[in-house]
Amino acid sequence: MRFSTLLLTLSTTLLASAQITIDQGDMPHAGDELLRTTAANNPFLNYNATGPAHVWDFGGLVAGAQNEQEFFSVNSTNVIYALAYADVFFNSNRANHATDGVDIPFSDLLQIEDPYTFFYRSGSTYKKVGYGADLAGIPIPITLSQHDVIYELPLNYGNTSTSASSYQISVPNLAHYGYQQTRTNTVDGWGVITTPAGSFDVLRVKTTIAGRDTINVDTLSLGFAIERPLLTEYKWLAHGYRVPILQITTNRILGLEVITEVTYYDEPRTLAITPPFGPQLCPGATLQVPYTATGTFNQAGFLVQANVFRAQLSDANGSFGSPTVIGSVTSTTSGTINATIPSNLPMGNGYRIRVVATNPAITGTDNGVDLTIGSAPMALVEAIGPATVCAGNTVMLQANDVTGHTYQWTVDGEELTGATNAFLDVSASGNYAVNVTNSCGTTTSAQVTVTINALPQHAVPASAATCAGTAVNVAAENLSGQADLTYVWTLNGEVLDGVNAAAVDVTEAGDLQLLITNDQTGCSYSTSVIQVSVEALPTADLTAAGDVMFCAGGSVLLSTPAVADATYSWYLDGEPINGAENEAFNADASGTYTVSITSATGCTSLPSAGIAVQVEALPMQPEIAATGATTVCAGGSVELNVTDQPGTMIQWYLDGEPIAGAETGTLQATASGAYSVVLMNDAGCTAASSELAVNVLDAPEVPVIMQTGDVLFVTEPGTYQWYLEGVAIDGATEAELAVNENGNYTVLVTDANGCSVLSEPRFYLTTGLAATDRTIGLFPNPASTHTTLVSNTPLGNITLHDGTGRLVRTERATGTQHIISVEGMPPGVYTIRTEAMTVRLVVE
Repeated sequence: MRFSTLLLTLSTTLLASAQITIDQGDMPHAGDELLRTTAANNPFLNYNATGPAHVWDFGGLVAGAQNEQEFFSVNSTNVIYALAYADVFFNSNRANHATDGVDIPFSDLLQIEDPYTFFYRSGSTYKKVGYGADLAGIPIPITLSQHDVIYELPLNYGNTSTSASSYQISVPNLAHYGYQQTRTNTVDGWGVITTPAGSFDVLRVKTTIAGRDTINVDTLSLGFAIERPLLTEYKWLAHGYRVPILQITTNRILGLEVITEVTYYDEPRTLAITPPFGPQLCPGATLQVPYTATGTFNQAGFLVQANVFRAQLSDANGSFGSPTVIGSVTSTTSGTINATIPSNLPMGNGYRIRVVATNPAITGTDNGVDLTIGSAPMALVEAIGPATVCAGNTVMLQANDVTGHTYQWTVDGEELTGATNAFLDVSASGNYAVNVTNSCGTTTSAQVTVTINALPQHAVPASAATCAGTAVNVAAENLSGQADLTYVWTLNGEVLDGVNAAAVDVTEAGDLQLLITNDQTGCSYSTSVIQVSVEALPTADLTAAGDVMFCAGGSVLLSTPAVADATYSWYLDGEPINGAENEAFNADASGTYTVSITSATGCTSLPSAGIAVQVEALPMQPEIAATGATTVCAGGSVELNVTDQPGTMIQWYLDGEPIAGAETGTLQATASGAYSVVLMNDAGCTAASSELAVNVLDAPEVPVIMQTGDVLFVTEPGTYQWYLEGVAIDGATEAELAVNENGNYTVLVTDANGCSVLSEPRFYLTTGLAATDRTIGLFPNPASTHTTLVSNTPLGNITLHDGTGRLVRTERATGTQHIISVEGMPPGVYTIRTEAMTVRLVVE
């Protein structure tokens, strides 16, 4: 992700003006991709105005090209440069990031290839330390004999600084080139600046650079110096952007200060359409083309034309070789363009749309999918088979089926709900047509007349039931307008003799069916089967699925065998229970329960035998009280109490699991988790408390005391107290301790949670040597295969410990340099200890 994109939200609102401080976090880092926009040169810019709480308005700058500068780690450049500019404390040319290119004059004459510039960033300075370039195919580090201190950090209003820098380049048997410069910085203002990219709280830094080039040509024995014009940089710096919000660069030419370059921070300039569009566009149709624009575009000004966003349409093959402008809008921000498809545009399915800007000129990406430009649809309907049928049959109507078309069928001019396919199965008489729609319009077909002739029919019940020994009357309702009908009843396939009426009495169970014949037309209609059932009276047997004595809040399931299509009536102590209508009932109150069953035919059983249920009361819900804070350090505890109730037993729980032996009203909580308590009375009924969370914080990591010269130090975060032979040292509350007395030293580190841990003792023995007499280096660090330990005194015994302090390896060095292999070791932080010092090693 681009650094500028990451911080985009920081500049979306205008902050109140406040004096800020610029520190090393605001300088470039490895991995940054910093974007700047070059503005059109304007000799009338008022860049000298400055001061405290100043307001600078450069919102009228005219945007030009954008350029991006990438910064990366030193190790990613070249192994020779990685060694020359290694970021280790004893390297006078240490660097921690680099960028492509160099600002060496005459570099084209020197045949420089693959150039880099190396920088070092710390809490106190940001400086250029040297270059790297291939000369005749050989990578050569070009270190500055005096580093170019770009800024002394932190920067605050009123700061001034001066630095001198120089370097030399020699091409054997050809020439020597040298450069010296003096850089002067003055922080001469603070306030709010406005540019085309927004408004920002800034510090204003004025930098002057006086430089001189020296050239000696060996083959001519000729040398000369060239004084450069005075270069001045006016830079407005803000938090979090790592690139000047605005930089105006000038050169002094013939005594006049002339602006040579204007650049400002900006978002990446992009332009894209934000679809969707419909699957088909029509000639003459209007549409909206939404687009998203980032970065700055120019407004109208003196000799400046306002930016115009134009929507362009490709040809039918998607080519923008000769695009058609279909709409435009004068704007500098994201928006929507009202566009019109030309009425004479040929049909095709490969069209695309894009948006371009005029100032600065930029071509956006197209909509990403092919678009179809078509015409209004055709609508044709035909019947598949006869259009006149008897009831019970259907007529299939078919429209011309075309992909991308939608359909709506009508009958007698009214839309049919849900009839939206190219086929329609018709079961009712009427005049049918279809409306066919695509994105270019709707066409209605001619009508097709469908006739459905009715059949003679009666409405009959689906079933009938009676109790044993009782007849049930089954009747078919004669529909109006039907005459001259003959009725034939069958039961289980056998004709019931002597019955020619619309009703019949049945005493036997079976399948009853009626055949109706229209004597005039001879058309017959057979009703659906009527299920006739003859049932015995149901029997209500009541059973309980569990104990009928239980605690309040519980229940017991009472049930009677299910009877098909029956209804159930439940009673408590002889009174009906409202809503209890199933074969099972959850009884949760004391009393005697009974049930009766009514079958589907209305036959009702006798009440069942009663079942007595007894509900016992629960103990009162307990509440847990803590006698102290519920967040404690490892090794500590908090006392939890609950009020006992007479006749109850106590059981404590942690995260839902019972705690063995925790059966009293008091509990010492020593572990993290949710604590609760359950009380149980003599009847076995329980009541549970709500949970109380206890948090036992982890102990901090045991600190490891390390030594550099006569200074002991630890790297673990927190607050500190140092001890000598177990006695606290007054005022020794920092991470470092300068010592001059022999003995065992320990340190107590307290973390942000207030939890403390004591280090292992480290014995300090003074040798009479100054702290600077012992130095130790470790490179590379981090390491993946091996690292080299270097000292200015013999190393002797060496031990390697992992992050937990566990001894990993012991080695013996015979001199002042020793190679340690880390291949195959798990990644992490390790400690290397010698007889004199301790250093940290990061294994990748």
